[in-house]
Amino acid sequence: MSLWEHYKTSVFLCHQTLSCNIDFAIISAQNPGGITEHPYLNLRRDKELEACLNQQRLPYRSVIGSAPDFSFKEKSWIVLCDKAMAIKLGKQFEQNAIYWVEQGELFLVPILLTQQIESLGSFSARLVLLAD
Repeated sequence: MSLWEHYKTSVFLCHQTLSCNIDFAIISAQNPGGITEHPYLNLRRDKELEACLNQQRLPYRSVIGSAPDFSFKEKSWIVLCDKAMAIKLGKQFEQNAIYWVEQGELFLVPILLTQQIESLGSFSARLVLLAD
């Protein structure tokens, strides 16, 4: 299965529900270009993205993008920004794609890849709430 096809099956692990009335992006800085990096490098890249979000005063919260069977997980951020800013951040952190949620609908948006934007249905259907 291609990376794009894997991205289309992702679920999102989060500690709280999100309002369907807000639009937001899901962005990771880890594994640039879809190449799995050493955990230390991924942690460093994650901290760089968090610092960037703080510097730009963008509201965010932690989320984990995951394979449906939890065999692969990637630390990510839910970022409250417009779509253009989300794409800019995806490019800056060399991501193949980002997720965009608009009125509760989840979209897969290519950044480094050449595919077309795809609707993946309801975001809430892919949200896995974690117990605190």
